[in-house]
Amino acid sequence: MDLTGEFDRARRLIFAADEQAAKDLLLSLMPRIEQADRDDLMMEVFAQLGEIYLVRTAYNGVEECVRRIDDCLAIYRSIRAGTNPEAAAQVTMTDREIDHMLCRYTRRAQFLRTGYAAAYHGDHEGAELALLVLCNDCNDGAGQDFPDLADEYQHLITYARIICATALCDDDLYVQSVPLWDKVIEAIERPGPGREADDFLFVQAATGYGRFCIETGRLSEAEPWLRRAGARAEARGWALAKARTQLERGAAASTRADWRETQTLVHEAYPAIVEGYRAHDVARSWLYLGLIAIAVGELGDADERLRHAEQHWRDVERPLHIHRILLQRSWVDILRNEFDSATEKVVEAWRILDSWPRHTWLQYARLDDHMGTILRARALADPNNAAARLEQAADLKIPAALAVDSVRYAIADANARMRWATSVSARMLAGAFAVVYEWGKTDLLSEMIEYHCARGAFRAEPKAAAIAEWMDAATAAVPVEAEEEYALVASGAISVGDTSGLTRLGPLPPLRMDPGVPPIIGRYRELARERYGRDITADEAAWSTWP
Repeated sequence: MDLTGEFDRARRLIFAADEQAAKDLLLSLMPRIEQADRDDLMMEVFAQLGEIYLVRTAYNGVEECVRRIDDCLAIYRSIRAGTNPEAAAQVTMTDREIDHMLCRYTRRAQFLRTGYAAAYHGDHEGAELALLVLCNDCNDGAGQDFPDLADEYQHLITYARIICATALCDDDLYVQSVPLWDKVIEAIERPGPGREADDFLFVQAATGYGRFCIETGRLSEAEPWLRRAGARAEARGWALAKARTQLERGAAASTRADWRETQTLVHEAYPAIVEGYRAHDVARSWLYLGLIAIAVGELGDADERLRHAEQHWRDVERPLHIHRILLQRSWVDILRNEFDSATEKVVEAWRILDSWPRHTWLQYARLDDHMGTILRARALADPNNAAARLEQAADLKIPAALAVDSVRYAIADANARMRWATSVSARMLAGAFAVVYEWGKTDLLSEMIEYHCARGAFRAEPKAAAIAEWMDAATAAVPVEAEEEYALVASGAISVGDTSGLTRLGPLPPLRMDPGVPPIIGRYRELARERYGRDITADEAAWSTWP
């Protein structure tokens, strides 16, 4: 029974993101396969269906496909082990053919297990172990080498790495995804015959990596990957894949606040994304459309669009994205002076973050900073009680900004340090300076200027624990603000290493501006330590900053 052409056709439909047609085709083959009693062909059906369900977030279907493959494999394992003579008597395959089948579909099932753990559960440790098993050639102990399966095997490994890296990025675990992206890029850049499967992996990888670059501040690196992916997808006639590259380019444009380009790209991409119905991409499209509406002052349209984004993320149960979209929606309330509604959304976002086992201190720092922004906006809208609200805002925004900015001192690479300062800590520091200025606390403002001018001190030896702590915190996705903050009122030059062996920045000791008073911003440094576990200054004797 030769169904090779039908399986190839189903595979091409999957590459083209026409999963419904591929599913219908595969299901139509099952009666003929059952009648012929071909277990190998039935496992091929379930392997391809499992990929379809994984892409379409139908995770119950993935589980069922893995179970059906495993059940079949278990029978043939027992036959090879000599423990199932009744089944062995009915088998017409040779031992090598059985071993070939065991090797192939054990790998295919392991691929599905890896993708399922990463994409559905967010079980990144489990996905890492499953990927390790896959990479160690889970050939069921048969000890046979099957060269004809080598290309498929490498395809599975690279595709699994793409899924795992993408899932890590969805959970803000960007740093942990770097080793996976490195291996993926190495794989797709190797010269190859230009098969459809190779192009599929390239487009998937380049699109995912482009998004990773955008969300970690590497905009110039993202553009070439996304354009290459889009061109290759267009050459294959893969409309959805091309649209996804346009969506990512639109995300990059929104980060630059180029709303005209954002609108052009997202509108071009949206029809194919809707037709392909990737709920996550549909939600992201509505997010950027909502941000465009905010930028042009159409707050009613913005709220409606952001509601659509939230609903799609709720449909696919993405807690971190729901938490983020609630913060974005609260900006609409802030701009409407509906501060109670904005506060309710932030409180809900807080509850969602509490329920997510992989939350980080950085996400809580951003929530505190945003709640401080609401208090600041309320104070500016109603001067009668402004001082008290600005004080509350300062209690939230200053410790959060200090904690986030302290990460710079643990980043050895100058480019990464600049990206963190520009994309993450600068916005929060700007808000902290602004609220102190509006509060009228000139003494506190001068202390913050002194702290920020000093920035950090060089250390002779890197502290591995400090670097590891930064990696655990992860580089969070950079949210697009709905309004421009005040510029930083002070800044200092970044020092560089010299021949004395001083190689990297470290935290300063406490600073004392006046011999008669304690070190500066002491209360806020302590709040940062209590709330986020960040030591803003080194545990050393205070430095005097007066002449």
